[in-house]
Amino acid sequence: MNAVFKNIKFINPIVGSSPAIKQMQSDLLDCAPYNVNVLATGPTGAGKELVAQVIHLASGRKGPLVSVNCAAIPKDLLEAELFGHEKGAFTDAISRRVGRIEQAEGGTLFLDEIGDMPLDLQAKLLRIIEARVVTRVGSNTETPVDFRLVCATHQDLEAKVALGQFREDLMYRLSVFVVRVPSLKERLQDIPELVEKISQQMETGDTGLVPPRFELCAQAELMRYDWPGNVRELKNFLQRAAVLSRGEPVEHLDIRRLLNGKIKVAEEQETLWDAIEALPKHEDSLDPETPDYEATGLSLSHERIRETLGAGQIFSLKEHLEKHESDIVKIALEMCGGNTAEAAKLMALKRTTLIAKIHKYNLVDL
Repeated sequence: MNAVFKNIKFINPIVGSSPAIKQMQSDLLDCAPYNVNVLATGPTGAGKELVAQVIHLASGRKGPLVSVNCAAIPKDLLEAELFGHEKGAFTDAISRRVGRIEQAEGGTLFLDEIGDMPLDLQAKLLRIIEARVVTRVGSNTETPVDFRLVCATHQDLEAKVALGQFREDLMYRLSVFVVRVPSLKERLQDIPELVEKISQQMETGDTGLVPPRFELCAQAELMRYDWPGNVRELKNFLQRAAVLSRGEPVEHLDIRRLLNGKIKVAEEQETLWDAIEALPKHEDSLDPETPDYEATGLSLSHERIRETLGAGQIFSLKEHLEKHESDIVKIALEMCGGNTAEAAKLMALKRTTLIAKIHKYNLVDL
């Protein structure tokens, strides 16, 4: 669980520790306790539905979280879906039905893709927000409702208002508190955590897929792609990788093939991965007689690791990964002639982050 939610007792579905995600989680923590309308904005596939989940869980409301995708339901059915209907209200209304708004009583109503809601329904939603009553289709009776409203859109509502396609008064009602969901391109450093989370879901799901195993260079390669489809595209990519890798480790060249050459590769970047793969690999770098070991290569055999762990010896994962990181940073700096800006670009890092690693691994004299 991220530190920002340490005092809230629930499983946080949002994965990542990048500055963009930390800011979003801080915003969610600020607004969650208050019964104000929230509008989540951001690109398609970025995970805006998670905003509703976190707000609902952190709000302490006892009712359910009810979700409606306004773009997925035909216009002539959306009104009955939201407001409910009485028996005989229209041809197929063979019985009374409670709408999704009433179902959210005491809980949270999440309206996804609110920008696609028809204008006539926007007016009715505005009245419900103001009066807190709902009238089913075919009825004159108003039913009081108590719900927390969270909406989401990938569209520019102000632009739609200017075009006369969205009510300005409703836009202001919905956007009491706006939460921006960052694109995956803005949080590339979260990819390892996202891969781990998606892999866990893959293991417990019903797809029958075995999560792919990525070499270190392959993980770095994932962070060099823009991911225009965001987290949704990453999830689909991991499923494709699971199918095609068939249990074999995935390397950086495999990533490029799986992405159909969408990653633009500079010659010096190719050289970087070639240099990394050319480093000596010492499978015997684990000494079973010594609890602490010094990893001297970029890979260890799975059999050797299992043997060591099975013997009750300590395998210092932290030291092993730090050795990998130190070697790669050193290679990148040497290739760039000590130019930290260029080396940081090669490794998809911020220059300040690279400088911190240089001091951490005592590489200042390179």
